[in-house]
Amino acid sequence: MPRPRGGHIGATTAALLRLLDDYGALEAAIDEALERGVPHPNAVRLSLTRRREQRDEPPPIPIDLPRDPRLRDIAVRDHDLGGYDGLAGYHEEDSQE
Repeated sequence: MPRPRGGHIGATTAALLRLLDDYGALEAAIDEALERGVPHPNAVRLSLTRRREQRDEPPPIPIDLPRDPRLRDIAVRDHDLGGYDGLAGYHEEDSQE
Protein backbone atom coordinates (compact mmCIF):
# COMPACT_ATOMS: atom_id res chain seq x y z
CA MET A 1 0.00 0.00 0.00
CA PRO A 2 1.48 3.37 -0.90
CA ARG A 3 2.32 5.62 1.99
CA PRO A 4 -0.26 8.38 2.56
CA ARG A 5 1.06 11.74 1.42
CA GLY A 6 2.89 13.40 4.26
CA GLY A 7 2.30 10.43 6.56
CA HIS A 8 4.91 8.51 8.46
CA ILE A 9 5.63 5.02 7.13
CA GLY A 10 6.02 3.71 10.68
CA ALA A 11 2.58 4.94 11.74
CA THR A 12 1.00 3.56 8.56
CA THR A 13 2.65 0.18 9.08
CA ALA A 14 1.64 0.08 12.75
CA ALA A 15 -1.99 0.90 11.88
CA LEU A 16 -2.11 -1.82 9.21
CA LEU A 17 -0.55 -4.35 11.58
CA ARG A 18 -3.22 -3.58 14.21
CA LEU A 19 -5.92 -4.14 11.57
CA LEU A 20 -4.23 -7.38 10.55
CA ASP A 21 -4.25 -8.54 14.18
CA ASP A 22 -7.93 -7.61 14.57
CA TYR A 23 -9.33 -8.75 11.22
CA GLY A 24 -6.88 -11.15 9.61
CA ALA A 25 -6.60 -10.85 5.83
CA LEU A 26 -6.49 -7.26 4.55
CA GLU A 27 -5.94 -7.72 0.82
CA ALA A 28 -9.51 -7.06 -0.35
CA ALA A 29 -9.86 -4.00 1.90
CA ILE A 30 -6.51 -2.60 0.75
CA ASP A 31 -7.50 -3.17 -2.88
CA GLU A 32 -10.78 -1.33 -2.27
CA ALA A 33 -9.00 1.61 -0.63
CA LEU A 34 -6.58 1.87 -3.55
CA GLU A 35 -9.40 1.64 -6.12
CA ARG A 36 -11.11 4.54 -4.35
CA GLY A 37 -7.89 6.54 -4.44
CA VAL A 38 -7.59 6.69 -0.66
CA PRO A 39 -4.29 5.00 0.29
CA HIS A 40 -4.73 5.35 4.03
CA PRO A 41 -5.23 2.83 6.88
CA ASN A 42 -8.51 4.53 7.85
CA ALA A 43 -9.94 3.67 4.42
CA VAL A 44 -8.89 0.06 4.97
CA ARG A 45 -10.51 0.08 8.43
CA LEU A 46 -13.75 1.48 7.01
CA SER A 47 -13.83 -1.21 4.32
CA LEU A 48 -13.22 -3.94 6.91
CA THR A 49 -15.93 -2.53 9.18
CA ARG A 50 -18.43 -2.33 6.32
CA ARG A 51 -17.71 -5.91 5.26
CA ARG A 52 -18.02 -7.16 8.86
CA GLU A 53 -21.37 -5.38 9.29
CA GLN A 54 -22.65 -6.85 6.01
CA ARG A 55 -21.87 -10.32 7.39
CA ASP A 56 -23.69 -9.35 10.62
CA GLU A 57 -20.60 -10.18 12.71
CA PRO A 58 -19.67 -8.54 16.00
CA PRO A 59 -16.71 -6.15 16.17
CA PRO A 60 -13.34 -7.80 16.72
CA ILE A 61 -12.07 -7.71 20.26
CA PRO A 62 -8.27 -7.52 20.39
CA ILE A 63 -6.63 -9.85 22.89
CA ASP A 64 -3.31 -8.80 24.34
CA LEU A 65 -1.41 -11.99 25.16
CA PRO A 66 1.85 -12.08 27.09
CA ARG A 67 4.98 -12.53 24.99
CA ASP A 68 5.86 -15.76 26.83
CA PRO A 69 5.86 -18.46 24.08
CA ARG A 70 4.66 -21.07 26.60
CA LEU A 71 1.43 -19.08 26.92
CA ARG A 72 1.11 -17.77 23.36
CA ASP A 73 1.52 -21.20 21.74
CA ILE A 74 -0.65 -23.20 24.11
CA ALA A 75 -3.31 -25.38 22.50
CA VAL A 76 -6.65 -25.80 24.24
CA ARG A 77 -8.49 -28.99 23.35
CA ASP A 78 -12.25 -29.15 23.52
CA HIS A 79 -13.89 -31.94 25.49
CA ASP A 80 -17.15 -33.83 25.21
CA LEU A 81 -19.68 -31.92 27.30
CA GLY A 82 -22.29 -34.69 27.24
CA GLY A 83 -21.50 -35.65 30.83
CA TYR A 84 -22.91 -32.34 32.03
CA ASP A 85 -26.36 -33.22 30.67
CA GLY A 86 -26.79 -35.85 33.37
CA LEU A 87 -25.81 -33.40 36.09
CA ALA A 88 -28.52 -30.98 35.00
CA GLY A 89 -31.17 -33.69 34.82
CA TYR A 90 -31.36 -33.30 31.03
CA HIS A 91 -32.10 -36.36 28.93
CA GLU A 92 -32.15 -36.51 25.15
CA GLU A 93 -35.68 -37.93 25.10
CA ASP A 94 -36.81 -34.78 27.00
CA SER A 95 -35.67 -32.60 24.10
CA GLN A 96 -37.78 -34.49 21.56
CA GLU A 97 -41.09 -33.58 23.18
